[in-house]
Amino acid sequence: MPTLSPRQRFLIALLLGSAGFLVNLLRFEIFFNVDFIFGSVFVMLAILLAGPVAGVIAAVIAGGATLVLWNHPWALVIATAEALCVGGLHSRRSWDLLLADLLYWVVLGTPIVWVCYHLVLHIQPETTLLIILKQSVNGIVNTLLACLLHLSWRARSRPRGGPRPAFRNAVFVTLVSLVTFPALLFLAAFLRREIRNEEQLLANRSVELDRVTRRALNDWIGDRHQAIATLAALVARPDLDAAARQQATDIIRTASPAFRRVGVLDDRAIVTAYSPLLDDQGRTVLGRDFSDRPYIPILKETLRPHVADLAMGRIGRPAPIFPLVVPILRNGRYDGYCIGITDTNLVRELLQTIAGQGNGQLTLLDRKGLVVSTTRTDLPVMAAFPPVEGEARPLGEGIWHRIPMARLGQSRMQRWRHSLVVREGLLGPELPWKVVVELPFAPLIDTLTRISILGLGALLLLILGTVSLAQVLSRGFTTSVAQLEAATRAFPALLDSDPEKRLILPDSGIEEMHHLALRFDQMAEALRASFRELRAFKDTLEQRVVARTAELQTALDTIRTLHGIIPICSSCKKIRDDHGAWNQLETYISQHTDAAFTHGICPECARRFLADARREDAEG
Repeated sequence: MPTLSPRQRFLIALLLGSAGFLVNLLRFEIFFNVDFIFGSVFVMLAILLAGPVAGVIAAVIAGGATLVLWNHPWALVIATAEALCVGGLHSRRSWDLLLADLLYWVVLGTPIVWVCYHLVLHIQPETTLLIILKQSVNGIVNTLLACLLHLSWRARSRPRGGPRPAFRNAVFVTLVSLVTFPALLFLAAFLRREIRNEEQLLANRSVELDRVTRRALNDWIGDRHQAIATLAALVARPDLDAAARQQATDIIRTASPAFRRVGVLDDRAIVTAYSPLLDDQGRTVLGRDFSDRPYIPILKETLRPHVADLAMGRIGRPAPIFPLVVPILRNGRYDGYCIGITDTNLVRELLQTIAGQGNGQLTLLDRKGLVVSTTRTDLPVMAAFPPVEGEARPLGEGIWHRIPMARLGQSRMQRWRHSLVVREGLLGPELPWKVVVELPFAPLIDTLTRISILGLGALLLLILGTVSLAQVLSRGFTTSVAQLEAATRAFPALLDSDPEKRLILPDSGIEEMHHLALRFDQMAEALRASFRELRAFKDTLEQRVVARTAELQTALDTIRTLHGIIPICSSCKKIRDDHGAWNQLETYISQHTDAAFTHGICPECARRFLADARREDAEG
């Protein structure tokens, strides 16, 4: 290639680096944001076209996109180190670009990634190993793409002053490409299928957990409602006095340990019976007014059992309460209500039993979105359920993959590890409380990480084996061509120095190469024969020139003789030769030239001859 000026090299680095930056943003996702980016293809092209310094500049520009993608600078450091190492090996030691990149990832790239991701970003060792394999395969694939593009460009454009691509390099890159790219596509398809299957299993588990939770909660609430409804039926009897009402209240509370307190209130919401009768300070609860409770109008309107939203209790120490209320009906008319204050710890124990030994979390929310009970340790009762800030990927109807927002210095994979699969559903049509099922995504990531490590490790070993085999095969395929090329290059000098010496041509096991060598040997033999004829002709050329010159001189002398003064008879036209003899004109010319004569008679002589003949006849 023609020598480039520093300004031209910088422009190439700037253009290719900018193209790499844009291409890096168009990442190819394998699974849970394990991405392949292809910007380093342009970095390697910058090395091939403009040298290692241009490659490093392009790497810095293109690697800037990783700051946007992954929120940390370490991928930029790794990409710059790759360009520096590969560019130096390629330009100073004339290494093949792909082999130089393989050496970088085996010797330098792996420890650099380990330091940056495990020691600096504190990513788990297993995940760091996955990143090492992914970045190694990604870098090698990008270098292979750059080699293909560069070979194609050189073969098609044939730049002035630049060499054409070597046949061995073309065979080597083609063989590696034919194995690497199909294997990569197969691995990507396999991993995507696995992630879909695992996500579907996780979504199905959330659906099943939601179904079991809703059924268990509805049964649990229904059983407690039934106990309160029994109390409401007892106190609705007109013959029940205050003592019997208090006794019935105590019996219901004793029979239902889920209730912390049980009470009976009249149509003005005044307590007429309560168990326990005294609060935490030892004061009686009878006679207290709860007419401000928001569920009383609902009871009066519907005349049906009701689950009230959480509220702060006013008996004893203020605390959130979870009341179940049932109207007291006399003659079909509202006449007060019975209330049971449940122990939310029992609801939590129920949720923990449903969640089992898994890592899932269950949360029950009331109509206002306040926590009734939860298995989460970071959410107190009656706290507002926090919205998840970040991304939300739909996994099905009512099922979302919630990914936390990005933080500076936190990798995308770390965010996915802290993400959740969330399903939200109503407890029932008559009780619009919400059940929230949260399943961690980390176990799925761990499973897929192990699968991906095996897949990418196998792909990397396949690439290494393919490169080694392609080196051997490309040399084997092209050795005969190289030997034939060397023989043809040496043939002119050999023909001049020792034309009888035969060429040593390769004996290839490939039929076409064997026939090509035979045809060239035949051509060389034909050239030798022609060369021998030319040399023999050259050896006799001087004698031939002398003889021909003599012949030409004789002809010239003859021509000069005929051009001199010739004595001719003015009457009979005979010519006198050099010896004094008179010869016919035809004889003289025939002796001195190659001319031949034929005889005829001209019209004038014919008329004269005919007139003479007639005259002689007349006279006779």
